Amino acid sequence: MSLRSKLMLALLLTGLASVALVGGLTYISVNAKVDSIRQQQAAQHFHSFMTAYLAEYGDWQTAIASESFDQFVQRRQARAPQGERPSDLLERMPPEVDRQSHHEPGGYARHRPPPPGAEQEPPPPLREAPPVWQPEHPPPHEARARRDGQPLFRFLLTDAEYRVLLGAGLASNGSILPVEMRKGLRPLLVEGRTVAYVSPQSVLTPTPQEREYLAAIRSSLLAGVAAATALALGLGLLLSRSLSSRLSYLTDAVRAMHKGSLLQQVPVRGKDEVAELASAFNAMSEDLARSHAELNASHQTILQQAAQLRELSIRDGLTGLYNRRHFDEQAATLFNQGVRHRRPLSLMIGDIDHFKRINDQFSHAIGDAVLRQVSVLLRDHIRQSDLVARYGGEEFVLALPETAGPQAVALCEKLRRRIEDYPWQEIHPGLKVTMSMGVSADAASGSAEAMLRQADALLYQAKGAGRNQVCFA
Repeated sequence: MSLRSKLMLALLLTGLASVALVGGLTYISVNAKVDSIRQQQAAQHFHSFMTAYLAEYGDWQTAIASESFDQFVQRRQARAPQGERPSDLLERMPPEVDRQSHHEPGGYARHRPPPPGAEQEPPPPLREAPPVWQPEHPPPHEARARRDGQPLFRFLLTDAEYRVLLGAGLASNGSILPVEMRKGLRPLLVEGRTVAYVSPQSVLTPTPQEREYLAAIRSSLLAGVAAATALALGLGLLLSRSLSSRLSYLTDAVRAMHKGSLLQQVPVRGKDEVAELASAFNAMSEDLARSHAELNASHQTILQQAAQLRELSIRDGLTGLYNRRHFDEQAATLFNQGVRHRRPLSLMIGDIDHFKRINDQFSHAIGDAVLRQVSVLLRDHIRQSDLVARYGGEEFVLALPETAGPQAVALCEKLRRRIEDYPWQEIHPGLKVTMSMGVSADAASGSAEAMLRQADALLYQAKGAGRNQVCFA
């Protein structure tokens, strides 16, 4: 998952969690507070009317045999002062109890006459009870609740021996209330005597209007969740786009550095952590590129110095030709290759005639000049594949691969004439230089060293024959 997606998901979850937490707590606390207030009011009303009900008839059996609690409340309602009526939050008599009361002996029923020969007795005199009144016109939702026929609250009622009179869905009518449920029961006193107990707690039966109210709250919460989702997505897109674009610069720069382009610069926007990271990256890239450039320069210098040292180790300092050690190594390699591939190889040793006399007669400086000029003549008139070296003192050697004896002799003869015909008087008046050479092309001698010994012997043969000539066996 990309960083942009993670940021959007975090904002979305945070928004949803906040809405759910605040909305849920608000929903629960408001409903709990409203229900608590209504419950307290209903409990007080129920206690007052039930006290009046039992006070009027003396006990529960007499009361329900004479008049149902609903009828009692309606009768009390008819006696209410003008503009006021009693609370409708009280629990009605269960229908089966109400029906049963009309069939009890001495029961009161206005829909049927008393038995033949019996007289209907009026109800006992009214006893005063604490009146509880509320406005004549209740709120619309309470009026609708009354029309629905369901009480808003149902209360638990027992007699003095804790026999359940009204169970309110918490206990069965006629059963003995368990001990653990007796805690907090409120006594109903008639003339100082406890005739019943009522629970201050009640069972709420939500009305259709309350269900609509709860549904409206849930709809509001869902709308808040939807709004929070849209806001979180919008903020996520806005913030993640900026963050993602800045991080993409860093990612592209790192990839470019990985490919070898070390000097990378990314834009620095703002003063947050990403901006600090971009600034640090730019500084690091500059330092790394500078260090890499310095390292490359140092490496090139080392390579050049190594090459120079190698050249110095294989070159003659005076003439610039290869030295004896390098020539011996290369000659051995050429000999082995020639033997392996059955290709011809010729080796030559040449010596400047009367070189000691030149040094004694014209000075060592002139002798050095002669050595340098002979080196130039030899180097400039051989093939690129050939190898020439100063072998020591006034001796020079040639390795001629892919060259048979006759061709090698012809080349050496040409070189001898070049040396003889050079205008040496330009170096010093009266100066004349020649060279004697010995050539060996006998690969059967067994080694390059053996061929050189054979060529050296031919060189001395040329010197003994009068110098300034090429000898070949």
